[in-house]
Amino acid sequence: FLAVPSRALATCRTLDLEAARLKRIEAVRGQILSKLRLPAPPAEPGPAAALPEEVRALYNSTRELLRQRARLRESQESQESLEYYGKEL
Repeated sequence: FLAVPSRALATCRTLDLEAARLKRIEAVRGQILSKLRLPAPPAEPGPAAALPEEVRALYNSTRELLRQRARLRESQESQESLEYYGKEL
């Protein structure tokens, strides 16, 4: 009696999860391309050119200036909070 259900299961194809995942990825990729109205994915960009030293120096100095301003702002806020909580009513 138990042999009948096992034969029925033997005729079923196994589900290939990897193939299903790849088909889903391709479907999503196709949807994205159609939304962007592109026939195919754009070509991969080549390696980026090195930045000139002047640009890099300006970027680094700007970052350092922003860090200094943030530190100054934090110290001012902490001083203000100390003054506020230190006052007696």
